[in-house]
Amino acid sequence: MSPRRSHPGRMHRIAEADSVAVIGLGRFGSSLALELMETGTEVLGVDLDDSIVQDMNGRLTQAVRADTTKREVVKELGLGEFDRVVVAIGSDIKVSILTASLLLQLKVPVVWAKADDEQHAIILDQLGVHRVLSPERDMGRRVAHLVRGAAADYVEIEPGYAMVKTAAPAALDGITLSEAGVRTTHQVTIAAFRSPQGKWRTAETSTVLHVGDTLLVVGPTARVEAFAQLR
Repeated sequence: MSPRRSHPGRMHRIAEADSVAVIGLGRFGSSLALELMETGTEVLGVDLDDSIVQDMNGRLTQAVRADTTKREVVKELGLGEFDRVVVAIGSDIKVSILTASLLLQLKVPVVWAKADDEQHAIILDQLGVHRVLSPERDMGRRVAHLVRGAAADYVEIEPGYAMVKTAAPAALDGITLSEAGVRTTHQVTIAAFRSPQGKWRTAETSTVLHVGDTLLVVGPTARVEAFAQLR
């Protein structure tokens, strides 16, 4: 859907099953909004800064300047009709909290919000925000795991449980996963693998791995990190 305006003071409501409203088009919000557009999602971007809105105009389905701390404005934007709304405001905690609170009062089905610090995250969680995002903290945690481990990539699924991308150790070369007994020995699961020139494939008990393969390993954080250290 190409951006279009309705009569003055109102905007065309674009809320559909695959549409998202992103409130706050700073570095995080704009990056999120543009990435969503790349995946085919319709995106409404909202910010108080007119220059930011002008910059995003034409790059998002719609971009509007609005104060989302005001109930009448939130209703006018039709944010209560969106299946998903992301409050990407981080620098102004008061605005973030007021916006999230209004969205929840309007019964928006799914509200995510970015937290600027731990106290901000606690307040958003207490409000009932469905998911609190802490990009800086999460990125720091991810990088810390990569720095201290041998994993090529690391994703925390939830505290204490993670997935890593790592090289197949020599101990698994030429034998099936069933014979290797990875789950019993290491308490992790090899979910998928890829040969050097191949595509990702789901790992089965009959899968035979070789040195040079890349693995996706899932399990308790300490266990997957220990497995990534194997050579």
